[in-house]
Amino acid sequence: MTKSLLLLVAATISLAPQVLAKGDSDSAATESEASTQASNASDFAIDEDKAHPVERKEIENLLTNLETVWNRHDLEAVMTNYADEYINNDGIDKGTVRKLTKEFWETYPDVHSTSSTKHIRVDGVYATVDSRDIATGTTAKEFQSIKSKGELQSLSEGQLYLKRIGTGWKIIGDRIDFEKVKVAFGLAKQLNASFTAPEQIKSGKSFTAKLEVSLPPGLNAVGSISNQPLKYPQVSGPDTPRVLESATLERVMNANIENCNELLTARVLLTNPTRDKVLGVQVFTRRLNVVPEMRPENVIGLSAAAKAELNKDAASASAGDNKDKAEQKKEAGEPKKEAAPGELPRSGGIGEVIKSRESVKETIKNKEEPGSEHPPDVVPPTSPIKDK
Repeated sequence: MTKSLLLLVAATISLAPQVLAKGDSDSAATESEASTQASNASDFAIDEDKAHPVERKEIENLLTNLETVWNRHDLEAVMTNYADEYINNDGIDKGTVRKLTKEFWETYPDVHSTSSTKHIRVDGVYATVDSRDIATGTTAKEFQSIKSKGELQSLSEGQLYLKRIGTGWKIIGDRIDFEKVKVAFGLAKQLNASFTAPEQIKSGKSFTAKLEVSLPPGLNAVGSISNQPLKYPQVSGPDTPRVLESATLERVMNANIENCNELLTARVLLTNPTRDKVLGVQVFTRRLNVVPEMRPENVIGLSAAAKAELNKDAASASAGDNKDKAEQKKEAGEPKKEAAPGELPRSGGIGEVIKSRESVKETIKNKEEPGSEHPPDVVPPTSPIKDK
């Protein structure tokens, strides 16, 4: 039992004597009251799936139709399922979803998604759908230096929020709890690699992300890990590629203090032994949900003195985090100068729409200049936005 649930139970128990006292004086309940009590009790049953059969069927039909028209790439039909008030947990509205969906389909013209409904919860005119989604597809354009199109794989889990408007249900929002994406080009399609990181963290706190690669014999690799706030339009963050001397690359990073969710990106460039030709590219992205930091000015009923004390503590903690971050960078020996990035077609996921790049920059060529130690870097996929 969670702490919040324990508090709710304690509060409920404290009210019990008042309810029991009233019950002693009004012990005779009518059949109508008993029926109402039984109905109310069903709202707190463990097996809630059997309740609201009509509404559940309506929602299941909506989800089936949405998946059909999404896989048909029928933009107008998809958008009819969204309410004008739609907003998701990244701050994306209905108009932005329309733009991103169109661009996503242009980047992956054959993308196909499949959704698995885990649970439907109905509460009056509102409903929540818990789902697990997968998507696969192929980029429209080739990675220029490799002459290979990218293969997309995506997995996400989250909630879809619905509201009955008029005679039907509309999507008024969604929340993505977990999400990971991979796009592979060339020889990297057969590369055995993984990217792990936390799914949630407090704003401004440090965390570790890890890239693990099993290199085929006779090949070298350059890898990188980066993080950036999820915003639209997505702006590529600084990145530092490194030659992979071992099977693991780890990086300690700090979550943003803007209270934005983050896009974590790991990239692997496969090269020949002399590192003068790129043979394959694999790009991973993961979602990091950032929990906003409590700000004293937003606490209701807090005295001015208490707010001042909390501000003082927050400033002290921030100074400590900055000091730790500086020490971590010093120990890791990170170079101050960031590598100039190239561009890579953006990746996406199930019912996810991702802002795509139109082309790959010419900085990644068939053969780098003699003596080049690191093949040029690529820009990470941008913000995944769930749309179904």
